[in-house]
Amino acid sequence: MASAKEVRRRIKSATNTKQIIKAMELTSVIKMQKAVAKNLASRSYARSANEILHSLLGDINPAEHPFLETRGHDKKLILLITSDRGLCGGLNAKAIKKALDAAKHAKEAEFVTIGRKGRDFLKAYGYKIVAEFTKLEDRPSFKDILPIIEVATGDFLSGKYDEVVLVYTDFKSTLTQEPISKKLLPFQNSVEKTNHQQDKITFEPQKAEILNSLIPRILEIKVWQALLESIASEHSARMVAMKNANESAEELISDLTLTYNQTRQAGITQEIAEISAGKMTLEG
Repeated sequence: MASAKEVRRRIKSATNTKQIIKAMELTSVIKMQKAVAKNLASRSYARSANEILHSLLGDINPAEHPFLETRGHDKKLILLITSDRGLCGGLNAKAIKKALDAAKHAKEAEFVTIGRKGRDFLKAYGYKIVAEFTKLEDRPSFKDILPIIEVATGDFLSGKYDEVVLVYTDFKSTLTQEPISKKLLPFQNSVEKTNHQQDKITFEPQKAEILNSLIPRILEIKVWQALLESIASEHSARMVAMKNANESAEELISDLTLTYNQTRQAGITQEIAEISAGKMTLEG
């Protein structure tokens, strides 16, 4: 059994760690609230933009536009969004697994990583990364998205890739975050059901001309929204992880305190026994 001094040192260490964890939990709560608010506010904007695009695609022949052309599944570019920092449970591991599952369906897959965790994993296991982006802020702007879109659209239009897929973590609730895989390119020529009267919208100039400038903007919105979803998921997962770690630290401190008291009691009992034995020896 460890000495009382050693147990006391471990209690102090666990207490200091608990204070750091609690501070990180409170920080994550504040960041999570801001990230979730921004994410929820932008969802309707992203949804409306997507609805407009699908209303345009309703009667467009896929063969007439390069962003709609289906080429098969031989070579795929996967945009993987993870966090730059850890301590957020299995959030990044699940997103990486989703990306690797998407890569299995292609003869050849290459990656664009957004976030350090995904980049480090793919590099460690020898996957090909054509571009990497790190240290994006908690409030990304469209300016941060442009280089990512340029890589994806440029290589797709040049014929280097047959598909471009986006993998990120979708924010469901504070306790639930789900990895999602979405095809960015080619766009699917299908009309989504909406609550709007899309048939009453008049487009100027012609739909085909609008698509040339609209599709890159829609891609920016999709990646931007995916970043917001991932950021909200990251802070939520980290808050939960720190809360669980804080509870574990409290249990550890409680157990160590009990052990410390038992060790002290055992020491006191032994000292009393030694004193009594010594007294009996002297009296004998």
